[in-house]
Parts: sequence; structure tokens; C-alpha cells
Amino acid sequence: MFEKLKLRGQLIKAFRTAEIYRITKRGDRTSYQFPKIHRIDHQHTYTRYAFSLLNGIDPELLTKKRWALRQVLGSNIEVNGSLKNFSITVHHKSLPKMLNYNYEVIHPHIEKMELNACDSNHLGEIHLTC
Repeated sequence: MFEKLKLRGQLIKAFRTAEIYRITKRGDRTSYQFPKIHRIDHQHTYTRYAFSLLNGIDPELLTKKRWALRQVLGSNIEVNGSLKNFSITVHHKSLPKMLNYNYEVIHPHIEKMELNACDSNHLGEIHLTC
């Protein structure tokens, strides 16, 4: 229960660090309006945050301030979306430095193909490009 609140606070901290918010002033009081967080999906291998930007916030800020998001959320992030609705996926495991190819594992996938390229993702799944 408190895990999602902790993750939500971490995302808001990332928005604050990256200056992705709208400022509203009422008298002598200043308040910050952050993007609306719709969903936090926490799994063993990744955490996915779904949110929408408020009107008036430039969507390009997410790409310009990606370095600030990486400083708070971690270096293995993936930002998807456009215009208003976005998702940030934080992979808990980084890509391996060296990938060992085992022919017995790959062979069932390539039996009937002409193989051009083979790679692996964060989850260790093998992807073939033909």
C-alpha cells in the first residue's frame, strides 16, 4: 500500500527536479501544479508511471529534461507518449555488458528464417530482426 505512495512521491520529486510543472500565484502564495498521475504499475522487472501533462506545459520538456528524470528515477528509463499523455517505464535491471549467444536457445526461433540481427532486451527476451 505505501509502496505506491513512495513511488508517486519519487515521480513528483522527478517532476520538481526537471521543472515540469505549472506555477499559479494567489496573492503572496505560490503553488506548483504537477502532471496528473493516472496509474503506477509496479512489477518485479519494471515500474511504469502513466500521467498526463497539464494544459500549457510543453511536451518537449520531457525530452529536454530527460537527464533530470534519469538522475531521480534511475538511468534505465524509457519515455513514451506524445502531446499530452505519457508513460515513463523504469527498468530495474540494466542491459548486460556482454551478451552470450547460445545457439541452442536461438535455433528454434531462426529455423525457418534468414537471420540478419539478433538482440536481447531488459527482460532477457531474444528479438530477431529480419
